[in-house]
Amino acid sequence: MEPSDDRELGDDRRLDDDRELDRILQQWQAPGAPPSLRAKVLPRQSHWWQWFATGTIRIPVPVGIAMLLAVAALLYFRTYLTTPERQAAQPATSVSLADFQPVKQLEPRVIGRANEGN
Repeated sequence: MEPSDDRELGDDRRLDDDRELDRILQQWQAPGAPPSLRAKVLPRQSHWWQWFATGTIRIPVPVGIAMLLAVAALLYFRTYLTTPERQAAQPATSVSLADFQPVKQLEPRVIGRANEGN
């Protein structure tokens, strides 16, 4: 049917066609979904603990890199600050002044800038 034919048809004819289509659509039944659709669309039911072996966590790459750097820095500083040399350099919690001896002669020296004379 060409557009010119559409003009030739009367308004009554178009209304009849619309009513006929409405009647057919009301009677039409959609076909049922195939049984395989459930397996394709819905996830399989599994135990929550199986997720630890097969699950994934999706994060953006910059967030993952930042987390790796933070963990690396934490491990580095934790091992660096707990080495035996660092533990020996830390002051004792209690100080005894029993063996304290004051300086016999105090000779202070003021150190200035590089361009000034000492």
